[in-house]
Amino acid sequence: MRFFTKNIFFFLLFALAAYPVFSQIGGQATYQFLNLANSPRAAATGGYFVPVMDNDESQVYANPSLLSKQMDNRLVLNYVNYISDINYGYTGYIKDFGNKGTVSLGINYFNYGSFVQADETAKILGTFTASESALNVGWGHKIGEKFSIGSNLKLIYSQLFQYSSVGMAMDFSGTYYNPVKAFGASLVLRNIGTQFTTYQGIHEPLPLDIQLAFSKKLAHAPFRFVVVGHNLQTKNIWFQNLGDKTQSSTLFGADSTSTTPTSNWGEEIARRVTVGVEFVPVESFALRAGYNYQRQQEMKLGGDNKLGMVGFSLGLQIKIKMFTFQYAWATYSAAGSAHFISVSAKTSDFKKAKKTEEAK
Repeated sequence: MRFFTKNIFFFLLFALAAYPVFSQIGGQATYQFLNLANSPRAAATGGYFVPVMDNDESQVYANPSLLSKQMDNRLVLNYVNYISDINYGYTGYIKDFGNKGTVSLGINYFNYGSFVQADETAKILGTFTASESALNVGWGHKIGEKFSIGSNLKLIYSQLFQYSSVGMAMDFSGTYYNPVKAFGASLVLRNIGTQFTTYQGIHEPLPLDIQLAFSKKLAHAPFRFVVVGHNLQTKNIWFQNLGDKTQSSTLFGADSTSTTPTSNWGEEIARRVTVGVEFVPVESFALRAGYNYQRQQEMKLGGDNKLGMVGFSLGLQIKIKMFTFQYAWATYSAAGSAHFISVSAKTSDFKKAKKTEEAK
């Protein structure tokens, strides 16, 4: 067992070292919808998953190593009311196969809404839609008492007006969780894959994201803290905008000086890290909050300070009988926010409830 765990670790390390390193992330890859958070828990704590083994099926799409046998026969529905008329979500079912591991089957969809079609003279020709989806097969397996590994296989289809593309991606993840110390850590490599067919004959890379996450619940207080490092494969993730310019006065008036991505290592670190906190007074109820510095900086409007709650997120979880309800609210810009909803339940509980009702 030790030998197997050691080989998994070196495989992840090799994949991290061998994959090409890119600078910045905006416009570098296709199928960007794959990296959007669809779990309310992830959205509420900064935009990424929480590395803890507490049988939260809403997170397994982001980290398959969180799959466990306790999720057997669980059904999860995640829905996101995004910006404008854009919406997306994830629907999945989980089945445990004993020593062979736990498998999840689901679909991740993204609907861009309706668009007006016009020609070069501005004559309206009608409307069209655009959407993307990914069929996901996940697998997770526990190694010993504290380690688990997992993988996702995603078959991707993208339809953008009259252009379409088909591709495939894989995720690899590993999680360490110590229930006694309430400490968890995960390493995830997301979206290693390729396009089978392209939009216009040009192959584009997929949105690789290497993430390292930690969580720690206090021993004598109902608080869990979460820190996630993301896009660790890049040289920098600094998207230059007007907010990254500093104003300086000269004899001839005001002058603006651009700050380069490599001129501030503290800024580079801050943009790669999200932080979150969970307040869990009882097992059936939780409140959550998070902060994403990168999102806040990139969503500045014209470089001013009118940010409002951009970068901040809030959420809650309630368990009522057989159902688990989750909700999150996250501000992506001063112009609008996104709402995340999740409902999950064990399908076998419906049969038990029905038999109990019939017995009455």
